Amino acid sequence: MEALEQKNTEGRPDDKPTEVPLLDVPNAPETPSQTAVDKPRPPTAADDPRQAARRTARQSARQAKPKPPREPAAELSYAQVVLHLELSHLDRAFDYLVPSDLDADAQPGVRVRVRFAGQLVDGFIISRVAESDFAGRFEYLQKVVSPLPVLTPEILDLARTVADRYAGTLADVLRLAVPPRHASAEKTSAKEPDLGPGKPVDGAPWGVYGGGREFIKALQRKTAPKLPRAVWTCLPATDWATAIATAMYAVATDAVVFPEPEPAPLPASTEETETAEVAVDPDAIVIADDPAIPDLAPDPTDPALPDPDLPTDYDIDPENLRDLDDDRYSDAEAESPKELPDKGPADVVSAAASASVSAVVSGETHSAADPLHVPGRGALAIVPDHRDLARLDAALTEIAGPGHHVVLSEELGPAKRYQNWLAVLRGDVKMVIGTRSAMFAPVADLGLVAVWDDGDDLHAEPRAPYPHVREVLLLRAHATGAAALIGGYTCTAEGAQLVESRWAYPLTAFRSTVRAKSPLIRTSGEELEKERDPAAAAARLPNLAWRTARAALNDGPVLVQVPRGGYAPSLACIRCRKHARCNHCHGPLELSSGHAMASCLWCGRPAGGWRCDNFVNDRPCGGDRFRMLTIGVHRTAEELGRAFANTKVIFSAGDTVLSQVSDKPALVVATPGAEPVADGGYAAALLLDGWSLLARRDLRAGEEALRRWLNAAALVRPGGEGGKVVIMAEPGLAPVQALVRWDPVWHARRELVDRGELHYPPLARVAELTGTPAAVAEELSLLRLPEAAEILGPVLVDVPRSDDRAAQKPDTRSGKNTDPLGRREGADRPRAAVEDSPRQQLHRALVRVPRRLGGDLAEAVREAQGVRSARKAEEWVRVRIDPVQIG
Repeated sequence: MEALEQKNTEGRPDDKPTEVPLLDVPNAPETPSQTAVDKPRPPTAADDPRQAARRTARQSARQAKPKPPREPAAELSYAQVVLHLELSHLDRAFDYLVPSDLDADAQPGVRVRVRFAGQLVDGFIISRVAESDFAGRFEYLQKVVSPLPVLTPEILDLARTVADRYAGTLADVLRLAVPPRHASAEKTSAKEPDLGPGKPVDGAPWGVYGGGREFIKALQRKTAPKLPRAVWTCLPATDWATAIATAMYAVATDAVVFPEPEPAPLPASTEETETAEVAVDPDAIVIADDPAIPDLAPDPTDPALPDPDLPTDYDIDPENLRDLDDDRYSDAEAESPKELPDKGPADVVSAAASASVSAVVSGETHSAADPLHVPGRGALAIVPDHRDLARLDAALTEIAGPGHHVVLSEELGPAKRYQNWLAVLRGDVKMVIGTRSAMFAPVADLGLVAVWDDGDDLHAEPRAPYPHVREVLLLRAHATGAAALIGGYTCTAEGAQLVESRWAYPLTAFRSTVRAKSPLIRTSGEELEKERDPAAAAARLPNLAWRTARAALNDGPVLVQVPRGGYAPSLACIRCRKHARCNHCHGPLELSSGHAMASCLWCGRPAGGWRCDNFVNDRPCGGDRFRMLTIGVHRTAEELGRAFANTKVIFSAGDTVLSQVSDKPALVVATPGAEPVADGGYAAALLLDGWSLLARRDLRAGEEALRRWLNAAALVRPGGEGGKVVIMAEPGLAPVQALVRWDPVWHARRELVDRGELHYPPLARVAELTGTPAAVAEELSLLRLPEAAEILGPVLVDVPRSDDRAAQKPDTRSGKNTDPLGRREGADRPRAAVEDSPRQQLHRALVRVPRRLGGDLAEAVREAQGVRSARKAEEWVRVRIDPVQIG
C-alpha cells in the first residue's frame, strides 16, 4: 500500500495544497529564513484597514498558540483507505496514519476524510494494520465523518468482485452500494428483530409448479449446505407478487405450510358400506386429482418435471466462481433430485421440517435452543420499477404483517431511503425489497435473492461500471451460499444458460396448467383471416382485431399495447420516403400532436420551411410534406377514440402511467411496461405494430419483443373465462410462435443456441468500447487480449440524447467537477444541447472472447483504462461489459 506525501508532484494548479500562508504582523522583523512566498504583503489602498487588522489578529493568535503535534494510535496505527476517486490508475487502497484522538472511531467500514493531492477527499476505511510497506511520509486521517461502520465486509468483497467483473473501479461500485449519509437518520435507535415464528401462510402459489413444493421446503430448512437456485417461469393470470412474498417469508420464518392432499373417495357401493367394513391402510395416502388438470397424466417430456440428470451438488468450480463459467461440479453426497419424479408433488418433508410445520399449525412455539427451531435468514427481492415495488410491498405486508420488511428505492428520498438502509444494516428487519439501487443492500445472513423480470432493461445500471441486477445477485448467491430465484413471465437466454449449465433448475408449470391459465392467442396473419380479409396482413388494425375488441368491450376493459410513445415519432418525405432530418443538427423530426409543427427530436427546433434534400434520378426531390412512418400511442388513442364511439379511452404512457384500472368496459392504450393491472383481468388485448419491436437493431430484439408481449398478455383473463389476445405480426416468426403456444422456455433455449453459434452473450463475453475515434483506437492498442479474442469494428454509432452530454467536452471554466461518464448525473437526465459546437461523432468497437476468458478480458480493459488515466487522456472511452443492447 502507498501513502501520498504533501509534496506536489504533478505540477498542476489543482494539485497544489489548499493551505496558504496568512499575513504576518505589520512591521515585524524579517527572519533570514523567510522566503518570497511567505513574505508578508503590506496592506494596499484597496484593502479595508479593519479587514487587514482582523487578518493580522488571527495570524498572531495562530502563531501564539500552535497546534499540538498529532500522535499515532498505539495499536494498529495505519488505516487502509479506499478513496472516492474516479481515476482508474488510482483504484487501490492508500495507507494513512490514525491519530490517537480518532483511534476509537476509525474502525473498518466508517466514512473518513483524508488529504489527497492537497485536497480533502472522502473514503472508507477497509482495514487497520500495524505496519505498512510504504517507506515515505504518511498523512494522518483528517476526520471520521461518522463512527457508524456502513461498509460491511460482505459488501466490500461484493463491490470488489463487481468492479472486476465489469472492468470498473471500486470507488464507482461503492458509490452505488452505500447511499449518501444523513446525520438525522443515524440518530434513530435500533429495534429488536422479531425472531418468533410467524403466522401460518399457505404455500399454494408454488404448488402448481413442478418442484415448487420442494423449492419452498428447501428454503425453510435454511441450514442446508446448498440452498436451491431456480429459474422461475410464472404462469399467466397469477399474482407473482404473492408468490415472491411467500418465498421470502419461507426464508425469514418456517411458517409456510402446504395442505395435505385429500384422499380420493374409495369406489364402494352403498350396500357394501352398510354391511361390511372396508379395511383401509392408514399409512396409504391417495392423491386426489388436481382440479386444474382433470383426467390428464403428466407428460414425461414436460419441462415442469424435475430433471433426473440434475447433479446432487450443483456448485461451480471455485476457479470461475465470479463468472459462473465452469461446468465442473463436485461429487458431494446430498439428497438426490432423482427421487423427485417418484415422490411427486405430494412429497413428504423431513422429520424436522414436519415437526416445525406441525408446531406452527398447532400454535406451539420453540425456544432458540430448541433444535427444531431454525433461525430465520434474510431475503432480498429486486423489481424493475415503482409500480411492481408497490405490488410486492402490498403482498408482503399482507403475508408477513406491517413492520417486518423495508423498502429501498430512490423515490423515497435521500433521508427516508438512508433510514431504511440503516435498519437493514442494523438487522432490524430480515426482508428487503426495492428497485435497482437496492441490489447492494447489506442484508444480514442472506438466505434468498430474487429478481423479477430480469429481462427488463431497468435492471441495468446506467452509471459506471454499469452492473446488471441479475449478475450482482447471482454473485451474492455464490459468495453467501444463498438461494436464488430468477423469475418472470418469460425466460431470458441468460436464465436458460443457468439451467443448461445446471447452476439452477427450472420452475415451470405443467403444460396442461399453462393451457388452462393462458388466454386464447391469435395472429392477424393466419390463413383463415387472410381468406376473409386479404388486407389483414398489411392493416395496422385488421378485421380480427376490430371484432375481438368490440366483443370484449361487452365484458370488460380491453388493453391496446402500442410500442412507440409520442404522436408520430418518425417522419419521412411523402415523395421519396426518405427519413426526415433536421437541417441544423441532422436529428430526426417528429410530430407532438395533430396540430403541431414538426420539430427536431434532438435540438427542438421547429422544421418550418423544411424541404427534402434527397436526390431521385439525379434530380433534387424537394418534397415539403411528411408522412408518418410510425404511429405513437397518442395518435393511436386519438384514432381509437373516434372509431369506438361512446367508449372511454384511458391513456397510460410517458408521465401519465396508471397502476390499476377498474373492470368497467374501456379501451386502455399503453406503451410496453406502462400497462395498468385491471380488476379481474382484461377481457382482451391487442398487441399492435409487432414488426416495430421485431425490427429493432438489437441482438435481443426477438427476446425483448416476446417479453413485452407476454407481460401484456399475462394481464388478460384465462381462455376459459373468455380472455383473448390478438397480435399483429407474422405468425411464422419464432417469438410469435412462442407467444401463441405460451412457451417462453422453448424460445429462450433456441435463442441460447443461436447466440452460441454467433459467439455472443451469454455464451461469450463482450466488451463495448465507445468514444471518439482517436480514443477508441488508443484503447484498442493498449489492450493485451488473449489469443481467442476477436475485435469487431470500430464503427460509427448514433448516440442517444441521454448520452449527448458525454460527447461534449467537460466545461472546466465553470469550476464544477463535471463527469463525462455520467457518474454524478442520472443517465436519463439529458443535458442542454450545445448549439455552437458541432455534434461529435463517436465510434464503437466490440471485443468478444469465450466465456471462460471473461475475467481476462475485464482485466485487460481495466489495465488499458488505467494507462490512459495515468497519461491524463482528455478524450474518454465508455466501457461496458456484456451490454444490454448490442446492435
